[in-house]
Amino acid sequence: MMPTFTPFNPEGPLRIYYRNLPHWRQPGATYFVTFRQADSIPKAVIAEWQDIRDRWLKAHQLNPQWLQSNPERLAAELRKIAPAVRMAFEREQARLLHEELDRSHGSCVLRLAYPQHELAKSLMHFDGNRLAVGDWIIMPNHVHAIVQPFGEYELEDILGSIKQWSSRLIREWLKRQPADIQPQGPDYSRERFWQQESYDRIIRDMEELVRFRKYIADNAKMASVPTGQFRHYAADWLDSSGPYPTS
Repeated sequence: MMPTFTPFNPEGPLRIYYRNLPHWRQPGATYFVTFRQADSIPKAVIAEWQDIRDRWLKAHQLNPQWLQSNPERLAAELRKIAPAVRMAFEREQARLLHEELDRSHGSCVLRLAYPQHELAKSLMHFDGNRLAVGDWIIMPNHVHAIVQPFGEYELEDILGSIKQWSSRLIREWLKRQPADIQPQGPDYSRERFWQQESYDRIIRDMEELVRFRKYIADNAKMASVPTGQFRHYAADWLDSSGPYPTS
């Protein structure tokens, strides 16, 4: 059976937890996700974002240390803030992340053909089994995808499996490459290919689905990524949910 787009249900069950980013979970929902190489954001930029976040939390009488020491309390206190205020801040955080990723910092291993190929296989491996895979794009240092987990499968577990498997294959391949292919740079780590935490958002409605599909389709062009240094896939099952975006 072909999957169908399932938007956020404001009346349905909802679980929210926080790490560095907010994560909303709802059974059957469709998500826009972003995951990135560990060296894709300069450490100085991350420190600046953390300072912005901590100042915002303090301005709302919240302790930034709760992110590590008491995330359950932080989540409960954040829900007491007016939704419009909280969501405006979360949107700004997401904007900063995605704009910085498009600057192509770091080793950008995913611009190479073999890593693209193996990652594409990893993305599609559980399609139809643990989740429905929608549109995706592999950019030089990050990935955007639309996904819909099935049943008891948790989004973070699926993404963890995709990242773990693709990381092993890509790093083994890199070890066999000549020096000019080897990743360099102060933020590159041979121990960790992917940033552990991913960004995700439950897609709210049809309008947002169309917007995210267009964002994925246009991302390489917007970031001036040359042909061959990205890979894009559009899922047929999302076409039945609404018109495919055109530039």
